[in-house]
Amino acid sequence: MKILVTGGAGYIGSQMVRQLFEKNHKVVVLDNLKEGHRKTLPSTIPLITGDVNDQNCLFKLFSENRFDAVMHFAGVISMKESMQNPYKYFYTNTYGALNLIEAMVKSGVLRLIFSSSAGVYGNPTRIPISENDPQEPTNPYGESKLMVEKILAWYDQLFNLRSVSLRYFNAAGASLDGQFGEDHQEETHLIPLAVKAALENREFTIYGNDYETKDGTCIRDYIHVIDLCEAHLLALDSLMKNSSSHIYNVGPGIGFSNIEVVNIVKKVSGVDFPLKFGSRRPGDAKELIADAAKIKKELGWEPKYSDLQTIVETAWKWHSTHPKGYGPDKRR
Repeated sequence: MKILVTGGAGYIGSQMVRQLFEKNHKVVVLDNLKEGHRKTLPSTIPLITGDVNDQNCLFKLFSENRFDAVMHFAGVISMKESMQNPYKYFYTNTYGALNLIEAMVKSGVLRLIFSSSAGVYGNPTRIPISENDPQEPTNPYGESKLMVEKILAWYDQLFNLRSVSLRYFNAAGASLDGQFGEDHQEETHLIPLAVKAALENREFTIYGNDYETKDGTCIRDYIHVIDLCEAHLLALDSLMKNSSSHIYNVGPGIGFSNIEVVNIVKKVSGVDFPLKFGSRRPGDAKELIADAAKIKKELGWEPKYSDLQTIVETAWKWHSTHPKGYGPDKRR
């Protein structure tokens, strides 16, 4: 199949592209390279430097290619930043996705895998969280993702655009060989930030230690990026074989507190870096743990690398061997 991958030079998107490439799919990547890196992609993969907010770019891309399906990873991902700059999140995540969806429909490409988020749930009413639980985001990032899910439902009803939305629960880790990992201009994720603190042996801040959890810090469900990409492959296969849209949680269903994560980083790195606590970040949910029974039952997905030890070990291998990330060819 020929697959368009938006945001395909980014952290998760590039891991996905390599897996598609290994399975002999034809892949075209669309990425504005604000966060993505050409070095993450096989040299034979076509890279279109462009943006989903550019309608002309999208219509040109679809007019020149006949895609079987689209995987949409392009977007902005910081909950904290979304509370400070909601326009950026609704413009990039929601409007950008709408542009892509409209271009797909007008080009007759009616299969889409969408990167959604556990952020759509806000503070959940129960743990673990199932797909049918209330969706009440506590920040514009989660709201921007939920709005796309609603748009997809309408385009399914009106234009037969079939989609699978995957609600991520904290993607983390790096490739098993340590060659590909997270490299963001401004890192906001707990594990890479803690790993960098260990590498530099400097003080690390956990935001909030007064939540109603076992140790007062937020609890999250971490999924290895390789397992996450495997879920996309299964979703793509299912979407091409049948004609119904679905929403799935993607997470191993095991929660770890921020303190527990930091302690694993200390263990793996061998560095007992100092720790302090800051105030809560606005919009942070206290606990997010996936009930992934649906995707396991319907698609046969099972995580292989999502134990916290493996996640941290691969992240440590990546950051310790690439302290400056992908280097000067970032094309900023």
